[in-house]
Amino acid sequence: MIRHYASYLLLAVLALALSACGWHFRGSAPGAASLEGVTVRLDSQVGRGELFREVYAALQAAGADVVESGGGIPSLVLESERRDRRQISGTRDDDVREYELRYFVTWRIRDEAGETVQGPETLEQIREYRRDQQQVLGGEGQEDAIVREFQRDIAFLLTDRAQALLGE
Repeated sequence: MIRHYASYLLLAVLALALSACGWHFRGSAPGAASLEGVTVRLDSQVGRGELFREVYAALQAAGADVVESGGGIPSLVLESERRDRRQISGTRDDDVREYELRYFVTWRIRDEAGETVQGPETLEQIREYRRDQQQVLGGEGQEDAIVREFQRDIAFLLTDRAQALLGE
C-alpha cells in the first residue's frame, strides 16, 4: 500500500518538476506566437513547395487568417531558399563521409502599404551528418529529412517574427 502511494507521489513530483523547469513541446510554450484575428498575405518568390506549405501551416496554427493575394494587408515574403552541402571528413576508403548541410531562407515583412518593416533577413540552419557511401538511397533520404526539419524550424521562427511585428 505504501509503495502504491509512493509511486503516485513520485509521479506528482515529476510532473511538477517538468512544469516548473520551462520545458514545453515546440510551439506550445506560454507566449508562443499568436496571430489571432490577424490577416496576413503569404507571398513566395520561391514557389509553393514544402517551405511555403510549412510556413502557411505554422501561420494558420498561430491563428492567422492567411491569404495568398490581395492588397492593403501585411505580408510575409519568402524571397529565396537554398541549401549547400560540403564534405568535412572521410575515411581512407571513402566509405563513410561527414557532411555539413546549410539551409538558407531570405524573407521580409511588409506593412499594409507595401513598405518593408523588417528585412530582408536571412535565417540559416546548419547540421553535420554522416553518410555511408554504400547506402546511396538512404543517404539522399537522410539529407531530405534534415531539410524538412530545417523548414519546420524556420516556419516556426518566421511565425514568431510575424507575431512580434503584426500580432496584438
